[in-house]
Amino acid sequence: MKLRTKISVFNTIASVTIVLGVFFVIYQFFCVSVNRSIKNELADAERAVTIIKTPFGVQYIVRRWDLYVALMSDQTILNDPYGIGYVDSEGLQKIGNRYVYFSKFGDLVFGKDVTPSVRFLNLLKLLFTVSLLALGLAIFISNYVISQRSVNDLKEFVTQLEQLGGKDVTFRVRIEPKSDEVKELINKFNDLMDRIERTYKSQESFVAAVSHELRTPVANLIGYVNMLKRWGTKNQEILAESITAIEESSREIKDIIENMLLIAKVETLTKERLSLRELVEDIVRQKFKDSNIEVEGFGSLEANKEGLSIIISILVDNAIKHGKPPIRVVLSDNKIDVINHGDMIPEKDIPKIFEMFYKGKNSEGTGLGLYIANEIAKKIGLNISVSSTQERTIFSVHN
Repeated sequence: MKLRTKISVFNTIASVTIVLGVFFVIYQFFCVSVNRSIKNELADAERAVTIIKTPFGVQYIVRRWDLYVALMSDQTILNDPYGIGYVDSEGLQKIGNRYVYFSKFGDLVFGKDVTPSVRFLNLLKLLFTVSLLALGLAIFISNYVISQRSVNDLKEFVTQLEQLGGKDVTFRVRIEPKSDEVKELINKFNDLMDRIERTYKSQESFVAAVSHELRTPVANLIGYVNMLKRWGTKNQEILAESITAIEESSREIKDIIENMLLIAKVETLTKERLSLRELVEDIVRQKFKDSNIEVEGFGSLEANKEGLSIIISILVDNAIKHGKPPIRVVLSDNKIDVINHGDMIPEKDIPKIFEMFYKGKNSEGTGLGLYIANEIAKKIGLNISVSSTQERTIFSVHN
């Protein structure tokens, strides 16, 4: 069974069941009302018969011409306006084309023609049945048409997805669905593709830049290895120079690779409310125990623990390498300030320091640290701002 047929059948059954319940309650209400009216009327029927005792026996006088009355003891009919003969029963009976309701009181049987009431209930039942069938058919057709429109939108959506082929990150679904749900689905898919494209391009440019940066230390390694092969064993000066250069190039390559791994490490992030004092003191104790780092204040911040730890480590390491003591980490709710007293960063250079491979004057790093910190901050919903004066430079991490 096709999806649109399943949807139509399910909605029709659900709707018809609800309407059937409503019709049943209404029908039962009329049945109870009619039944109660008949019973109440027959309950007073005994008063319609006057019993007179005479020397010739008991005489019965029926004062209502429309009421059937019979005597059970000798099966005598006292009044038979319907021409149905003697009847000894109770409840609703169909006699010919009439419906008569019988009730017994003592030795008497009373009957009342209730044909109009029964026909009214039968007509009501027929009306409800026809209405229910017509309503069910209308609901099924309307649901089928509506669901067909949605399913057609989904089919067109799937057809366009098949064109994607898993390679083109610039692909977007270009249809105008009639269904709001499918429209929302398409918007979400296109938003996802936007994020994938941005990530892909960012990674592509990052890998290209890293490859470019690796060329120099790798070329240095190869150059000094060749130099060692030619003269290293004979010339101690060349040997020492080559070993130093190879060590520096290897360290530079190691730093670049480690920084690449840092970005890959925080692709999947979960947030939690973190106690900043405990977190920062753990980082200082593990990584900067030989440096004079002052931790001040208390506070908390909602972020990913691993990602925030990397950001703090990078900022403190940056302060140690490029700043002057005292280096202070000041904590408050939703904010971390890393303060150093190094040289002032010119206002025009502040936007550049977060760019990939940007290096200031006299910088010996890879130029990736602050870039990585800023990228991680974006991923966990944080911002890094910088203010720099002649006296001090402050890197602030905040929401």
